[in-house]
Amino acid sequence: MSSSAAPPPPPGLTFPPLLRRPASWLLAWLPLWKTFVQGRLLLKGRGAQPHDISFKLDEQTAHSSLDLFKKDTGVIYCMLGIDPTKVPQNPERFREWAVVLGDTAVSGGQHYWEVTVKRSQQFRIGVADVDVSRDGCIGHDDRSWVFVYTHRRWHTMLANETTPISNIRNPERVGLLLDYEGRKLSLVDAGKPAIIHTLATEFQGPVVPAFALWDGELLTHSGLEVPKDLWNS
Repeated sequence: MSSSAAPPPPPGLTFPPLLRRPASWLLAWLPLWKTFVQGRLLLKGRGAQPHDISFKLDEQTAHSSLDLFKKDTGVIYCMLGIDPTKVPQNPERFREWAVVLGDTAVSGGQHYWEVTVKRSQQFRIGVADVDVSRDGCIGHDDRSWVFVYTHRRWHTMLANETTPISNIRNPERVGLLLDYEGRKLSLVDAGKPAIIHTLATEFQGPVVPAFALWDGELLTHSGLEVPKDLWNS
């Protein structure tokens, strides 16, 4: 059977030259796309990439005295707590202290999230190794790095050693800026925004947001851009 040429398009229906040569069009744009992607990756490494870490609180890690709410973005302390025998027992749950971890690990880059404090006078916020001991409290060992608020004062806490932080008002909403490669965690005045205090860190692996609470409630806000004033801080 002899082959015949494809019929021409109907009158008035023609294709632009670029669509008739898709391979040439792609090759022409490939270098520009590569440059764009490299630029975005460079910005991400510098902490300028928006919408970095987005997390919820991991119910599997929450101590029995803590309840999660608002689609697992908030945590409230219950004085009586829940009977430990009535919560699912698993090795991820904190057994002795009122601690809960975030469900998303970080192993590089700069990341920023905020915490709204409601009716709490005693809490800790920071980061911890993903496999930090579930028998201790964050801040008690060298595998967690936290900022502590208690008795109307702020402190840093690492390996059970505290350092006071001055020039900070009572908390309503604060930010945390994590610079993984820079090995530092900063407490941020979310209203300005401006760094209040920076804690030097020695990360050995992936870390997760970490929270401890003994009254009131904390509400987390993630998926936020790193504020421009804090880029490369």
